[in-house]
Amino acid sequence: MKHTALFILTFSTPFLLGFGFKTFTTNTAQQKKMKRVTGIGGIFFKSKEPKKLKGWYQLHLGLNMDQYGTNFEWRQSEDSTKKGFTQWGPFTETTKFF
Repeated sequence: MKHTALFILTFSTPFLLGFGFKTFTTNTAQQKKMKRVTGIGGIFFKSKEPKKLKGWYQLHLGLNMDQYGTNFEWRQSEDSTKKGFTQWGPFTETTKFF
């Protein structure tokens, strides 16, 4: 019984190590080729009273609100000349957008 376990361990260990190394190097190479996410398009959520909520954020946090919520402007880290935007907007509880 001990010989069988040792035999299986002896032959399975190099296989598993090789498989693990191949998986690791393949994933790393694929990650270098893949495009990265550069931002989030928006944060949208349901609210019982979205108008009051927008008013609270405008009053207490100084965010400029429009009918949809507010828009955050940011710069891309790899190229600071490129702007990005993230929309923040509460919707009514009964919206069908979600």
